[in-house]
Amino acid sequence: MDSYLSIAETVLRRARMPLGPREILRRAYKAGIVPPSLYGKTQHKTLQARLSEDILIKRERSAFFRTAPGRFFLTEFLSERSIPLTYRTPIAARRRRRDLPVKRALTVASRVLEESGDRKVWPPQEAINLLRDISYSQYIEASNRRSEADVVVWSYIVVTRGNLVLTYRHGPYREDRDGFHGSRSIGFYTPVSEYDADLFDQANLGIIHSGINCVCLDLDFDAESVWGQLSTQFTIQEFLLVDSTKPEKDLLAVVKFECPPWLEPLARRLSLNDLRWHDTSSPINHVEDFDPWSQVVLTRLGRPQSSGSLS
Repeated sequence: MDSYLSIAETVLRRARMPLGPREILRRAYKAGIVPPSLYGKTQHKTLQARLSEDILIKRERSAFFRTAPGRFFLTEFLSERSIPLTYRTPIAARRRRRDLPVKRALTVASRVLEESGDRKVWPPQEAINLLRDISYSQYIEASNRRSEADVVVWSYIVVTRGNLVLTYRHGPYREDRDGFHGSRSIGFYTPVSEYDADLFDQANLGIIHSGINCVCLDLDFDAESVWGQLSTQFTIQEFLLVDSTKPEKDLLAVVKFECPPWLEPLARRLSLNDLRWHDTSSPINHVEDFDPWSQVVLTRLGRPQSSGSLS
């Protein structure tokens, strides 16, 4: 088990009550059970991210559950009658909707991209090197609180199967932006968060990690199966600068997910309608039926990548 999770399990077992990440770490340090290899100013954020990730991936098999937002307890105590019922009552985690803001969203300064003139495409490694430079990029409080100087970085997943690309139509609970609502899309997307990079995807700034999470939520994949068996199927193809309906721009990290034949995507959410495969070898008769981002990405599908993809 992950060191942070082992610490949380030990502390919660001793406490026999739900605790938040800060309190778990406070008690852990007091008990002297934090190894020297774990350090940092935001350990509580890392711990909360690890706990949330474990619950998301393992679901009912996780050793942890939430009793309230930001408070965790052990599933081994669910039937322990000596513990108050309020401590043993899980809250149902609300499935993430794409219109909810993402905390600690990755952004790049618009002035940096403007210095490139009319350039709209960046190879993966060049873009990641740029985003790693703290003089050019930053994490803002939430993706819906950016200024015009902030370009939000999105993980934009294109699900493919050979020449086929998975498409869907935006439902009423997914998008309300002009040009997106009711349009067809080829991408499953989410802003990239600092918490994603904190976990298992530091090399790619959390882009792959957030993309896997997004696809699992949208298509009802078993997250544990995807992480264990399919994570190598996700590759960053390129970065595209796209215009939004607002004055701000967005930077899409286009990630290709090659879906194996035995894994069939499903759509059981009102935010996704008319899920179907499109053969990219056939021309699209009504490209205007697609949302603005999809129209841009569609023009890039099948083109050779200048410096290789990243996985």
